[in-house]
Amino acid sequence: MDYDKDFREHFLSTRFGRVHYKHHAGKSPGIIFIHGLAGSTRTWLRLVGYLPEELDIYLVDLLGHGESDAPEIKYTVAVQEEIIRTLVEKEKLSGVYLFGHSYGGWVSATYAIDYNTEGIVLEDSAGLDIFYEEAAGSEEREKYKKDILEKALTLDARKHVIESILDDEFREGQLKTKDLARIKAPTLIVWGENDTVIDAKFAKIFQKGIKNSRLSVVSGARHTPHFTNAKEVSLLLLSFMDQGGT
Repeated sequence: MDYDKDFREHFLSTRFGRVHYKHHAGKSPGIIFIHGLAGSTRTWLRLVGYLPEELDIYLVDLLGHGESDAPEIKYTVAVQEEIIRTLVEKEKLSGVYLFGHSYGGWVSATYAIDYNTEGIVLEDSAGLDIFYEEAAGSEEREKYKKDILEKALTLDARKHVIESILDDEFREGQLKTKDLARIKAPTLIVWGENDTVIDAKFAKIFQKGIKNSRLSVVSGARHTPHFTNAKEVSLLLLSFMDQGGT
């Protein structure tokens, strides 16, 4: 199975190494899809099939993922944010939407705090400090990291990349409520009703913290609504963009 649209392969030069992305040329404003931990551009295989041909679509392999380089560095959210910023500048995207899943949602929210966007979609997003506070005890924290690492390695993820990201989750860049209030971009929050990775209760915290936001809970879905409920998520996204993110 492959994308049913014409995507061209590109490599973006950054100060950390080359970053791989795919681009389906369409009308402005564009939308950048940012996958979760151990994901890649193929994360969006089902979802993009439901999107119209005229949409300008960018699928990115975050640094250390997919076909992007995986240097021996600290993989902070700030590093991944810089990758997205470099792409926006290279492609001269004056207006762009970001759609981030899980870890990619954390990257998207961080970007929206620091830069202007047309709008963001946070799907089952990681990053909230109170989420990590629930696993603050050393024993619980190590179990959480071990479970995530083991799952990531089954997806052929690079071990040093995942370990670095998991270490960073408990140190830097966590999103506090006051940080969410700094997001001015229209925001659509999408969450799987039965998410067992990041409980749906955190969706309401994002909604409460981001003033210009709305929440759509996908009935029966777990952590990856874009995959299991691709058509429904595509309709939510298109409605959001058709209304200018409002």
